[in-house]
Amino acid sequence: MKKALALLCAVLMLLGTCAGCGSGQNETETQQNGNNGEQVTNDDGGMPSGSITWLTNSAYGDAPQTLADAYMEYNPNATITLEEYSRTELMKVIDIKMGAGDDSYDVFFVDQPLVASYYWKDYMLPLNDYFTDEQLSNFTEADLNAGYVEGELEALPLTSSSQVLMVNMDLLEQAGLELDESYLDLENRLTWEQLIDLATQFQEKMDPDHTKGYWGFIFGQQSNAYQILALGNSLGEKAIADDGVTVEGVLNTDGWVKAMTFYQDLYTKYEVSPAGSTDDEVKALFYSGKVLFYLANTIRATEADFNIAGIYHPYFEGGEIAVPTGSWYLGINKSTSNQALALDFLTFCTTGEGAELWMINNNQVPARKDLLSNIIDDQYEEFLEWPGYATKIAAMENLAGNGYMRPTSYGWGTFDSIISNMFADLRSGADVKTSLDNAAAQLQSDFNQYAG
Repeated sequence: MKKALALLCAVLMLLGTCAGCGSGQNETETQQNGNNGEQVTNDDGGMPSGSITWLTNSAYGDAPQTLADAYMEYNPNATITLEEYSRTELMKVIDIKMGAGDDSYDVFFVDQPLVASYYWKDYMLPLNDYFTDEQLSNFTEADLNAGYVEGELEALPLTSSSQVLMVNMDLLEQAGLELDESYLDLENRLTWEQLIDLATQFQEKMDPDHTKGYWGFIFGQQSNAYQILALGNSLGEKAIADDGVTVEGVLNTDGWVKAMTFYQDLYTKYEVSPAGSTDDEVKALFYSGKVLFYLANTIRATEADFNIAGIYHPYFEGGEIAVPTGSWYLGINKSTSNQALALDFLTFCTTGEGAELWMINNNQVPARKDLLSNIIDDQYEEFLEWPGYATKIAAMENLAGNGYMRPTSYGWGTFDSIISNMFADLRSGADVKTSLDNAAAQLQSDFNQYAG
């Protein structure tokens, strides 16, 4: 039913656009963009003019304004106004305004796993007709595919992400432990089994009774599906089936029991990870010199007062290499009154030069193959030394196709909440199989509304 409605809306939208152009095409005409960020133009050859509003995530500080300023320098005919909200508030604002058909904003941040949800709610302008195959093929397969729902291209990635295993080399030496040179030269990677062995040896050597504040290993986002689902992915498991609505028999498999048992053991059996710390707290612990291994997003790589190294993301022995990826996409409000300018700005930010600017300003992994290759080929001074070097490691992962997206689902909001609560329960010692069964049952009950 939703697919049919979406197709009908798309047809009506296209008819409305053609009617607005008129037989003489006296108004702005939307054209396909070139591969190098060529702009959507007016019929007199000029760039689109007007004013649009961009809903953004305030966590990025000045970066969105810098990007908007760069576009306005590129296109002096445009005015880009920002409305900035925290991630949580941004989700609320989008749902409130979109749900009401508000046309007071035009372009907005879309968190990758919410693409399907916004499609279901019919919030976004489909982009299939506005980008060439050549443009789209420049994105990594994982990043591009996450923007599609039922064949409709709903959003394009502004950026991507990846994870790097950061190592306090001074602590490693103090504990009398060594890492094989191949890991440090990025020619190999640790298995989860090898990592837990090193972390356990470190804990026993440095702080067996937990009185000195040392920890062998910490997830940067231990309550977040973005990072923790990679454990199951490495064992060949999915959290939600490809249909986006099936969870029973998918989330509560033997593979997930193994993955979540390993996760729980970090806190309860091996006691190498602190159970109750926030993301900011564990980052502070690592940079205060109290943690041996810290697995985190590249944007959390900063200067350290100790000898620091970055190596590849671990995987389960005999399993798949699965590295969390995906980040913010850009979508266009289907009710925008300035579609040409909104499309031109989105093009600049994603397939145009804006993507490179965003990458450099945020030390964040890009979604485009050309930029990933440029990083690996040392085309940017920013990524030659730490902390920028963490992004180079991540670029190698993503260009090699090791990135795993969070699952696409109409009910992502519910999934995110229930799975985060399950992670907290597991860290406290809850039975793994029972927790997975309960989570799967709750989610299936909610997801049934989207089936059929």
